[in-house]
Amino acid sequence: MRSFCNSNKELPKYKLKDYMDIMKSNTNRLLNLINNIIDTSKIENGKYKITKSKEDIVYIVEEATLTLKESVESSGIELIIDTDVEEKIINCDKYDIERCIVNLVSNAQKFTPKGGRISVYIEDLKEFVKITVEDTGIGIDKKYHATIFDRFNQVVDETGENKGGSGLGLTITKQIIDLHEGHITVESEKNKGTKFIIILPVY
Repeated sequence: MRSFCNSNKELPKYKLKDYMDIMKSNTNRLLNLINNIIDTSKIENGKYKITKSKEDIVYIVEEATLTLKESVESSGIELIIDTDVEEKIINCDKYDIERCIVNLVSNAQKFTPKGGRISVYIEDLKEFVKITVEDTGIGIDKKYHATIFDRFNQVVDETGENKGGSGLGLTITKQIIDLHEGHITVESEKNKGTKFIIILPVY
């Protein structure tokens, strides 16, 4: 007859760190989802306010992208940031624009396989600024383009290899860009990567 007893052995430190990292990641993911749900509801009810100030959009985009550099590169994906201007002052809500960039780069990471590339470009259009987040991932079938920014609509990977999450990240990104009187579009073909393009007014 087998007997079982509780072991008093402590977890190795490296195991404990792994578990803590997983817990932190899952907690952050849940918090992000809750915040997106709350903020999307606020925007739809006209209760979400943005606070614009004069900010360097180049710095905002670069810093937001670099916060994901370690995560992206640890997935075996190359991350590139390129700009045709060193500084561009626009009137925007710094926090919310950062949030949009993080959403788009994180989304690109989900659907870009190892060995792929994510590129973030900033272009000065004088009265406007153009921000492009482009990846070499699985792409999005054109039949999904019209609804990709709809609430709870997921980016679909028909192979079933990647899960798109709640889809709220793209929804709130579009809502925030709309509040800035800008616009966001998607260009993508299946198996040919995806490009999200943001146009923001300077004033």
